[in-house]
Amino acid sequence: MPVRVRPAKKRDAAQLAVLMDMASEGLVSRVWMQMAEANESPFEIGRTRITGSAALPSHYSNWTVAEMNGDVAGGFAGYHVPEPYDPGDTDGLPAAYGPLLELEALAAGNWFLAVLAVFPEYRRRGLAKRLLIAAEKNARAAGATAMALTVSRDNEGARALYLMSGFSEQARRRRILFNPEEDCADEWILMTKVLSR
Repeated sequence: MPVRVRPAKKRDAAQLAVLMDMASEGLVSRVWMQMAEANESPFEIGRTRITGSAALPSHYSNWTVAEMNGDVAGGFAGYHVPEPYDPGDTDGLPAAYGPLLELEALAAGNWFLAVLAVFPEYRRRGLAKRLLIAAEKNARAAGATAMALTVSRDNEGARALYLMSGFSEQARRRRILFNPEEDCADEWILMTKVLSR
């Protein structure tokens, strides 16, 4: 089945919101739920944020998608992490974001792969690898000399892909669940890769 990799469009926002939530392992939808008004879906919030301010890292202009048969099958979002590091407005973010922001700060100056996800029905077809190659091209085109990403230690499939693609572990932070009273043995791992010219 032919695959088309293309820049995301505004009309893709609903699929991008789901991909973003998948990559965060449900973290962003919990935040969107807190932001939602009565009778408002958290995914409405996500969709609005993805189509709203271009200053947000989740804005659709930072996304690339893979299409199969005209359907969005997966995608990635990335951006340059400023140096010196500026996390932006973190007021109101839950403690669960703390470890991720700490790792992002360690990636200052890198092109940061914030999201890479493929819908379940399109997995095991090489799409994640193809998207990762496209992300590296985007990073080089942006003038980056290195890429960074975070991945859950328990996500063994993704970690294996990143290791095979030349990424190496740089740091770990204990994962905090949305409910800090819940125990979590997982960790977030920062991985980086120097980009050859």
